[in-house]
Amino acid sequence: MHLPGGLETGGVVLCHPHPAGGGDKDVPLLVYLAQKVAAAGMACLRFDFGGVAGSSGDFTDGAEEPLDAAAAWRFLSEYESVERDRVALAGWSFGAWMAIHALADGVPAFSLEAIAPPLNGYRWDEVAFRLAGSKTRRHYLIGDRDQFCPVDVLLEFTKAVSPEEPERVTVLEGADHFLVGWEEQVAYQLLNAVA
Repeated sequence: MHLPGGLETGGVVLCHPHPAGGGDKDVPLLVYLAQKVAAAGMACLRFDFGGVAGSSGDFTDGAEEPLDAAAAWRFLSEYESVERDRVALAGWSFGAWMAIHALADGVPAFSLEAIAPPLNGYRWDEVAFRLAGSKTRRHYLIGDRDQFCPVDVLLEFTKAVSPEEPERVTVLEGADHFLVGWEEQVAYQLLNAVA
């Protein structure tokens, strides 16, 4: 956990990519984002889903990981120097999908930043319907060369949430799913979404 000193602050919970591809809380992009969030004066929590990198429990490939994201959000929002109503959820790849699920399940996050959610691998129509009921501000970030979620699929998903939702999509021209070389732009978008 990254905590700034001083007064009460907002916070961000970062959810990691799928462990089958090497995803855990220590992937370089999440470490970089956590450092940028802390440098901006906010608390940041990176955590491992159950059964990942020595974390207790079992990895359930998406069945129970939204509960982990919700528990991490509750933990950070109840932390002494963190303002509960200013704690955001964010995730990259599988972590973005789990953050979306947590929001659809009722986590009252301040905002959501879904970075490259891999929608090609999942049925999302029911999740889009439930997400439409959330009052949380949402933003989506995708590369136009994303291998796991073409831009048109993300736009279709967001249209299923609400007619206005596609306006919340930012496309990074030239970026793929892994966002190598795009870390600074991703951090910029994340900080805008959670501010």
